[in-house]
Order: sequence, then structure tokens, then C-alpha cells
Amino acid sequence: MLETVPTPAGLKSKDGYFAYANEAYRKLVNAPHDIAGLTDSDLPCDTAQFAAEFVAQDQQAMAQNKTVTTIDIHNYAHGHDIFTFSKRPVVINGEVWGTQFQAVNLKSLVYLASRAEVIALDTNSSILSTAGGPDNITLTASQEIVLFWLLRGRQTKQIAQLIHRSPKAVEKQIANLIARFADCGVTNRASLIEYARCNGWLTLFPGQLLKTPTSVIVDTLPVV
Repeated sequence: MLETVPTPAGLKSKDGYFAYANEAYRKLVNAPHDIAGLTDSDLPCDTAQFAAEFVAQDQQAMAQNKTVTTIDIHNYAHGHDIFTFSKRPVVINGEVWGTQFQAVNLKSLVYLASRAEVIALDTNSSILSTAGGPDNITLTASQEIVLFWLLRGRQTKQIAQLIHRSPKAVEKQIANLIARFADCGVTNRASLIEYARCNGWLTLFPGQLLKTPTSVIVDTLPVV
């Protein structure tokens, strides 16, 4: 079934060995067709350096019986890119066997989700833009990345972890963003998010996201 899935997907045993990976995943990490029995550290891709993190994420999914969602930024076989991975425990006859994973390119996901949300907020589709809102407001790289995560519901401490900064530094950037959008009626965090969501900023994809290879858990959901 996973072979027909258009996005990267596969299965790992509870010991971290691949049991299967579809063509999309094998192509993503430059893996051989006979991937069964290999581990992440065996793959001829820069993702190998994060093998320990991947094992820890799988172990968390299995131990908590939850789907773990991660953000992964790596130099894949085709170059630097960003994906979100969902890692779900696989239980057979009441015993945890391993995990099933599936990935989606975050840039595509962000664009599709953002477009739908923006259109829902404002029927004037001309507000869609990959360069910011209609007021031609320019932001620093740090402001862009903080705004990106703010618009996706992340709190200060979560953003700090995601961008490898202190919570205090994130709060400072949020204050700078509020000041930057003050002429648009923004006075606090809530009005900043509301204004940005309604004026095209959801489609902003900061280039800074691709600069630092990482794999970080951003959500855990109970298995249903």
C-alpha cells in the first residue's frame, strides 16, 4: 500500500531497522532498493548524521503510543529541503512492532494550507504573495522566521527551540514585529497574528528555514 503513496513513506522495526521504504523515500535519501535491514546511519545521505535523533523520535512514538510529528531540514539527495514527518507506532497482536513514517514537503504543505486559509479569510485572492503583504513591509531574517512560526500557533518557548534562540530573544523579535506593523493597526501579539493572516503573510516562506540542518519534534498526537 505504501508503494503507491506519492510522498516518502516506510516502516521501521522497533530496533530502528528499515523493513520497507517506498520509492519516493528511497529517492529522497539516495537509498538502495533493498533498504530492508539498514538503519538511518547506513544511508548515503546527510540525514545519516541525525540517526540518533530519529531513533529517539521513534522510541517516543512507541513508548507513548502517539504519532510524533517532526520538522526535518537536511541536505537530501536533491539538495537542501524541508519536510514534516509523521511517525506512528505499529502494533501487531497487542505488541509494539515498530513505526510507520510518512513525509510531506513542508514548502508545498505551507503553500496549500496557507492559500486555503487566506482565501477563507478574504475572498480577494490578490492578497496572496510570497514576498509579504500588500503594504510592502520588509522584515529581517529573524523577524521572518519568528512570524512564520507565530502564524502556525507556536508559543515563545517552542519558537525558541525551533530557531535555536532564547525565549527572551524571541520575545524581542515579537516586540519588533508589533512595532513594524504598528502603522497597520497592530498593537499586540494577537492583532499581529490576525493582521498577518488576513494580508498574505501566511505564504511567506523564510529562506532561513533551510540554513541549519535539524530534526525536531513539533507535535505529538494520540493514536486513534
